[in-house]
Amino acid sequence: MLLIIQILIVASLALSIYMIVVTLERCRSDKRFTFVYCIVTIIFYTLGYLIEISCGSSEGGIIAIKIMYAGGSFMSPLFFFFVADYCEIRVPKKYYQIPMLIVPVFIFCLVLTFEHHQLFYSSYAYDYESPIQSMTIEPGPLYLIGTFYPLFCIVFSCIVLIRSIIKQSRGRRFGLILLLGSALAPLIANFAYVVLMYNFSTYFAGINFTAFVMILTNFVFYYNVVRNDMFDLAPKAHAITLDLIRDAFVVLDYGMAYTGANKKAHELFPGLNEYQKGASIFALKNWPQEISNELENANINSDIQRELEFTLPQKPGKIYSSWQNRITSDAGVTQGWIILIQDITETKTLIHNIEEAHQKLQYFNENLRRAFSTYLSEEVVEEIVSDPTKLQLGGINRHMTALFTDIRKFASISEALNPKQLVDLLNYYLSTMSDIILDQKGTIDKYQGDAIISFFGAPLELEDHALRACYAAVLMKRIEIKVNKDIHEKNISPTPIYTRIGINTGEMIVGNMGTQKKMNYTIISNAVNIAARLEGVNKQYGTWILASEDTINETGENLLTRRLDQIRVVGVQEPIRIYEILEINKDASDDLRKLAQIFNEAYNLFESRKWNEAGVAFKNILTLFPNDGPSRVYLKRCIKYKDTPPAADWDGVFNLTEK
Repeated sequence: MLLIIQILIVASLALSIYMIVVTLERCRSDKRFTFVYCIVTIIFYTLGYLIEISCGSSEGGIIAIKIMYAGGSFMSPLFFFFVADYCEIRVPKKYYQIPMLIVPVFIFCLVLTFEHHQLFYSSYAYDYESPIQSMTIEPGPLYLIGTFYPLFCIVFSCIVLIRSIIKQSRGRRFGLILLLGSALAPLIANFAYVVLMYNFSTYFAGINFTAFVMILTNFVFYYNVVRNDMFDLAPKAHAITLDLIRDAFVVLDYGMAYTGANKKAHELFPGLNEYQKGASIFALKNWPQEISNELENANINSDIQRELEFTLPQKPGKIYSSWQNRITSDAGVTQGWIILIQDITETKTLIHNIEEAHQKLQYFNENLRRAFSTYLSEEVVEEIVSDPTKLQLGGINRHMTALFTDIRKFASISEALNPKQLVDLLNYYLSTMSDIILDQKGTIDKYQGDAIISFFGAPLELEDHALRACYAAVLMKRIEIKVNKDIHEKNISPTPIYTRIGINTGEMIVGNMGTQKKMNYTIISNAVNIAARLEGVNKQYGTWILASEDTINETGENLLTRRLDQIRVVGVQEPIRIYEILEINKDASDDLRKLAQIFNEAYNLFESRKWNEAGVAFKNILTLFPNDGPSRVYLKRCIKYKDTPPAADWDGVFNLTEK
């Protein structure tokens, strides 16, 4: 038993030391210092307990307790300092750091001399008889100070964490909840140790549970702080989205350390590799001095943002421009920087002889119209041109809706067409579908072959962005009948085309990434990735339009829908409830309404695990609606679950393995 405990404690010490080394080597955030101090106190506390149970003598036990208190006295206030720094509280450090360190200094000074007086411990002895040998101590008059002061600090830490959890978006709450658990776990373990030692005589009374909980706390710290948050500004799930941007895109943390870039940036700066991550961007070979100077000035005045022009020795004859986009928290605190670098050689050549003031303004307006006319309606473009302040340069957080479309089996269609037919088909299809999105005041982000990526709610805010996206999806499915008739008459497609659509609503980073001469308006977030995944999920359910519950909740009673599974899509851990959109409610036929009603009744039986009754219900639906994809899916499940039902603790979530 003793050997197992010693091995666990040594493992905890090794992990703590490793965390300190990794943090100091890779993290450039100022928050690393309070984190390292906190880990050092854990090392002292854990090392002291290891010595206490291993020394086998009273003298060694006294030394061990002093080492434990060297860490334990300062652990809780330093944890609060770290939480305060991590959550960016507004209270100046000088108002809480010095007062909160007075008590632990006093406690530690007492412990240094406790064998000579009884203020802290009235008596002590080394217990040789216990399976886990350790010091047995009778509390002195001041013992409660050392017991309740950590409680005071932890309570304040929990208040700060809970306040931040409430204010944060759903995706960022998990890390804070882990920190909250790491704050409470050692405290609960320490009280359990004290209660068992002084009130009960059991086998476990001599084991300090706090030291073991520290092992778990170390793992939580490592996952949450070192690997998951402090090194990466942009989540890894956004990497694919970043690569879609046509210009060079470099992400820095607020300390100007490199955290990520897209493919175009890697082509421009080959030194932006994994070894550069966490290092200062200023150390990169051939990094433009103009950008370095601008970022250094931004440390003094974070509002400095202007277009820069420069050349690169590795790209002779080219002229580049950049824009430094500051990313801020809700409190206005700088969280990082997004650097956009663009090739403006042709643009500079074009405007070389144009008169400066008047012609620059005219050129800007022309470019603005040209840039946005492909993915914004004329009405919105003219509103932006007349008032450019509505188009904020840089990334901002906004609640919006993303819509992704894709043609079923388009690869087979394209293989059967010659290049001219393929171009004619895509031009006609994309133009027709894009007009519907623009009519609903949506924004076309980009085209990827036959796919359309669009969003609703920016640059102009729309209160009904979710409903507009759903209307656009329904209208696109309606117009497919005319599209298929036209392409058949023009003989530009061997088969009819059918569009799958995915829709999701949530928090997104949206911005005009670029300069006044060249812009790339796009969206980035996990909510965007979910919309893309839902488009592909249609294949597994035999549906055409799938939307998340977040989207449906914002559309009121305007849509005829039916509820489907809770799913966990590839790349997203949080389960999502999905709905199929059948029609706009006021336009729905009686047959569609009947389908929705009897399907929902059958699905309720399925969720209640009444496999026989649900199977009969879905079979009846297929009698009336033979081509209903979801009913076929659930009928197969009912047949399967009658023989091999899912586990009793199954949460009803289906994990999808395909995109």
